[in-house]
Amino acid sequence: MDKRLFFFCAGVSSLLIWPWLPAREWWLALALLSVVGWRSRPALACFLAGLAWALCFTHWQLGWLQQPGLAGHNQLVVGRVAELQQRQDGSNRLIVSLKSLDGQELSPRPRVLLSWYGDAPPPARGEGFSAITRLYPPHSLANPGTFNSARWLLGQGISARGYLSATLSRQPVPVALRERLLERFRRATEGLASAPWLLALSFGERGGLSATDWEMLRALGISHLFAISGLHIGLVAGLGVLAGRLLGGRRGGWLAGALLAFGYAWLAGFAVPTQRALVMLLLWLGLAAWGRFWTGRRILLLAMALLLLGMPWLVLNQGFWLSVLAVAALLLLAGGGGWRLLRLQLGLTLLLLPPVMLLFGGVSWLSLLANLVLIPLFSLLLIPLLLLACVLLVLWPALAGPPLALLDLIFSRLMALLHALASGWSPWLALSATSQGLVLLVLLLGLCRLLPGADRLLPAAGYLLLLALWPGPSWEVRVLDVGQGLSVLVTQGQRALLYDTGNRFPSGFNMADAVVLPLLTRLGLERLDYLVISHEDSDHSANRDYLAERLAPAHRWGAWQGSQHCRAGQQARWGALTLRVLWPRQPGGHRNNDSCVLRISDGRRSLLLTGDIEAGAERALLSSGQALAADLLISPHHGSRSSSTVAFIRAVDPALVVHTAGFANRWGFPSAEVSARFRRAGVTQLVTGEEGMIHLVAGPDGWRRQGRGRPGPWYHRLNAWLNEAKPLE
Repeated sequence: MDKRLFFFCAGVSSLLIWPWLPAREWWLALALLSVVGWRSRPALACFLAGLAWALCFTHWQLGWLQQPGLAGHNQLVVGRVAELQQRQDGSNRLIVSLKSLDGQELSPRPRVLLSWYGDAPPPARGEGFSAITRLYPPHSLANPGTFNSARWLLGQGISARGYLSATLSRQPVPVALRERLLERFRRATEGLASAPWLLALSFGERGGLSATDWEMLRALGISHLFAISGLHIGLVAGLGVLAGRLLGGRRGGWLAGALLAFGYAWLAGFAVPTQRALVMLLLWLGLAAWGRFWTGRRILLLAMALLLLGMPWLVLNQGFWLSVLAVAALLLLAGGGGWRLLRLQLGLTLLLLPPVMLLFGGVSWLSLLANLVLIPLFSLLLIPLLLLACVLLVLWPALAGPPLALLDLIFSRLMALLHALASGWSPWLALSATSQGLVLLVLLLGLCRLLPGADRLLPAAGYLLLLALWPGPSWEVRVLDVGQGLSVLVTQGQRALLYDTGNRFPSGFNMADAVVLPLLTRLGLERLDYLVISHEDSDHSANRDYLAERLAPAHRWGAWQGSQHCRAGQQARWGALTLRVLWPRQPGGHRNNDSCVLRISDGRRSLLLTGDIEAGAERALLSSGQALAADLLISPHHGSRSSSTVAFIRAVDPALVVHTAGFANRWGFPSAEVSARFRRAGVTQLVTGEEGMIHLVAGPDGWRRQGRGRPGPWYHRLNAWLNEAKPLE
């Protein structure tokens, strides 16, 4: 049975690495092969069954996206709010179950993520509404180290995202019991400094936690304490089992544990981590009540199979795999002996080090100590006390005040201490790709010493070490995928120049934290030699001060106070490269045509950075007599038809042009006219919104591109799949 469960889970998990989304007709052939081989090849049959189910489910969930004209156009939707996420900036996000789209009933009802802006209160959980929206398929910025939002959305069962243009009607519903309890809890904790923490730990409502709070949790490696999952559900079930045995014997204990665990999961809104923990716990309690003994491995595999049978896209959820690996590690480390908690926590830390490091780009050196102290504190005091307060709020609200006041006292001091530790000791170690590789190499060498016959891995370890020490190219250009905006990183070894910074939005989301800084960390770069700002438009300059503070650039050029303003003729030697400013004639920065035009060259290869100049500035550049020729061009103004005139293209004569245009942007960049001009000139064209970050290496024979197209599996290229798919009949 274990083998069959394992291969079914492996078949579903192959969804992670499909290079493309196979046609929906394949599922039938895979299912027939599974049936034919069930007796003779049961493992292969289960693998094919998992593969067929994942394929069938994916097409079933994504089929509605193939309706003509869906992306980039307004739609009339009717749906019901499944979840409401309130954010600190005042905006809200709604996870909505769609009933119809432009009058057409949808089956199954897809889940979409909608942004709600404005002063009007958003629809409540469970409330129905009709609205005008603009929807897009899941899409993420594609840069090394960037959060993969497309994978995250699908992992949450969300098949599109968008925003509300207008709300036409709302159909309020009676407030559900959970919502009434939540509102009562909010009133009871109003004015308490620790109210956001108490809401997160009791109802799973984490919208009140600030970005600083999340940074602290990550730095100390304790984020799992505020995601209601295995630790919390297991503790509540344990309390139920203990109380049930005292009152009703063994079977009463199992039933009480199951009911309390289910009740806590309901209180937390049945979030995905809670569902995983609840399924595994109910399996274990059911087997115990039945009097059957199964190994922990079988219970884990069966829980995985049941979860993936209900929701195959869970394999795209990083939290799912961290939960599975944590349980597997606990099973591996289980056993008697002294110092059990220390041994378990140390073993978990070491076993989970590689996946945590690879997923989050770093490690917390204080995680072990923090968890050794906080896990018992949460398990033995804080969670039981919080549950007691919740029960009292239901039965005797007047008696809930003292435990809530005690919790506030403990949490306010505890969180102040944890913030001080995180800010003063900086326990989070962000690791470059090379450093991560060296850590994995050390672990591999340790494995070679521990496992018999593993010394055969030594040649592979030596090869990895050689790759890490091999010298890189002389200079490289990375045109970052920052949506509708511009940011270009030029590097010579460990020296870096950044041209423009991408945008920053009122919600707090910004391209510095989302793209630029993670990439620099991955490359092991801690400062900049040059930070150049082309002009003051926010999609070019919004993060300049923030990045200047974080990276302390030695030279600041361009449109900002206290910098060296760009002026034609300005020149500098930077390592093996020459930096030459071609435009503007007089310092400006307020208009597109004031953009700082910078040419970078090593004498053979050259790059021309043009900001947002338009036809007028291009004509002035041509009349100035300066050398404009460059074999790599970043297209002016993201490929707008107001730029890239025929004469300018002829003068630059690039072999390659990169259009920095966002995915499905509302301006239609790059324009069809501009693309046609470059095509007639025989220039190879790339678009960041379609390709992701474009990494180019200067070589003796020209620019060599690293990687081809948007990297990764099928869910990175959903837009291409939709364009190729036939509309639904």
